[in-house]
Amino acid sequence: MTRVPRPFPSVTGSGRRAQWRRRVVRRVLSAGLAACAVVLATSAARPAPAPTVMVLVAAREVPAGAVLADGDVRPARVPVEAAQPGAIASPSDALGRRVAAGLVTGEALTASRLVPRAAVDGLPPGRVALHVVAADPASVDLLPVGATARVYPVAGGAPLAVGARVLAVDPLVAPGGVLLAGESAPRGVVLSLTVAEADAVLRGHGALDGPVTVTVVGTG
Repeated sequence: MTRVPRPFPSVTGSGRRAQWRRRVVRRVLSAGLAACAVVLATSAARPAPAPTVMVLVAAREVPAGAVLADGDVRPARVPVEAAQPGAIASPSDALGRRVAAGLVTGEALTASRLVPRAAVDGLPPGRVALHVVAADPASVDLLPVGATARVYPVAGGAPLAVGARVLAVDPLVAPGGVLLAGESAPRGVVLSLTVAEADAVLRGHGALDGPVTVTVVGTG
């Protein structure tokens, strides 16, 4: 009868050296299994990573009034709970738009920090855009886009609107316009108002027809 040789005779043999080797192998295997158990237990105890969302952040400092270009923004992932309301994620929603207030490097872009593409773009429900002419044309230079303003009748009195937001500012001179010495071109602003405030401005601006002329005072 042919004797079948044992595999790994140096370990499976019957001699003392084979017994010693078997003890070493068992110890090595036990240590390996213990290490695997520790790794598995640690992995199970480690909390799952917090969910994140992609947003756009400023890639460098951007001054107020600048138009956003490719190098001004970059994508970044932030925890969902840290994402600001109105955060912008798509470059198409940001590039080419003007910054209403300066951005610092790494700051997330939000809809409220950008000038609307049009005066009525992004108006929340319950608000309307209304163009008014400033009684003092020079005061328009003190009303940058994004500023908050109060609207008063030209004759004075209680405000017709508070918390109005400047959406657009008339240029210094209308295209093709020519001013004579000492003249001032009528200038105004487009304001975001509640419906009730817009009604109050239209009723109380002091004229039965013609442009809506009021006193607009910036508050921030």
